[in-house]
Amino acid sequence: MKSSETQRVPAIDKAAATPGATRWSWKAFAGWIFGAVAVVTVLVTSEKHGPASPDNLDPDGAGKPLPVEPLLSGFDWVNAGQIAALVLFLATIVAVVWGWRRHPGHPVLLMVIASSTLFVLDPYNNWAIGLVYNPRLWHFPRDWPWLNISPIIEPLTSFVYAPYILLPYFVTMPILRAVQRRRAPESFVWRHPLISLAALTFVCGVIWDAAQEILLVRTQFLTYTHVIDFGTLDAGKNSQFPFLMASLLITVVMIPASLLLYRDDSGRSQAEKIARRFNLHTRHPRLATFLVMAVALNIAMFSFSTSFWVVRATGAASTVACPWPYPTAKTWDPHGLYESQGAPGPFTAGAASTWQVGQPDGRPSPVAVESDRCDPDR
Repeated sequence: MKSSETQRVPAIDKAAATPGATRWSWKAFAGWIFGAVAVVTVLVTSEKHGPASPDNLDPDGAGKPLPVEPLLSGFDWVNAGQIAALVLFLATIVAVVWGWRRHPGHPVLLMVIASSTLFVLDPYNNWAIGLVYNPRLWHFPRDWPWLNISPIIEPLTSFVYAPYILLPYFVTMPILRAVQRRRAPESFVWRHPLISLAALTFVCGVIWDAAQEILLVRTQFLTYTHVIDFGTLDAGKNSQFPFLMASLLITVVMIPASLLLYRDDSGRSQAEKIARRFNLHTRHPRLATFLVMAVALNIAMFSFSTSFWVVRATGAASTVACPWPYPTAKTWDPHGLYESQGAPGPFTAGAASTWQVGQPDGRPSPVAVESDRCDPDR
């Protein structure tokens, strides 16, 4: 039994395990300089005091009280969340650099970098879902193309994807190995390790996403503005959370991340095995592996976001979060649903609200008021 288990322990590439296998070069130095300049540029140009652009700023909203007090309102969740995101981002960079110096090209390090590329899809993700972040968050300038399709703001915290996507892997992989050590080689977890890992990642991912997102919506760090009633917690309130769509579907991104990192008896990850099928792997094995990971994760994230877009574009996501929680920002109302429910406005349709959601003429006008459900003064 011990010999069988020993054979199944993934081998470690000697080159990858050699400490100090890489040395600093002019390319590495130039890369760090470029990264530092990029970070400083983003911080200097970022908007720090609410939605500064006229298309999203409510000029009469300054000083207005919140229509609904967030959970534990005495605590500044916005700044605490930003600090936590910054710490995670810096810790991720330090961990990757430290790990790369000792294990260059390790699949986990490549996956951390690959998952960070999901930032590119974040504006589309927020727009498709109808996810609005608190405008008090530091955010990118609204006149930056692509980033401006995100409703109201595109927060700087959108950089922090790797810990969110990969935490289920770091939890479930040790669990799978522990279960395998206690089972015979002919058991299900040995015969079907990828299915087992996918199932564990699904359970862990649902719990992980729901726990953090329910906290974020209740503290008004972010708001799911338009949802479908079915499977939504607190439907109609500004703390509404589409549990079935958000927490279950996001695992379509987490599961591929876990499976691509799984190492079989050969010691190679699944991403490496796929990458070896391409000619690029012959000359640039690390780049080929990274591209397999990045393409897989981005396709998965695009599919996740598009499922929300379909629900919203067809009009099924008709339940809006009331009352609008951010007085300093115009109400994001591309379909006129907030106005129809008695929200006082002013309203903004956003940068992508015409043909992108099946409205060639843009936001409906006029909008018939059907109720006063979203009127904060009722």
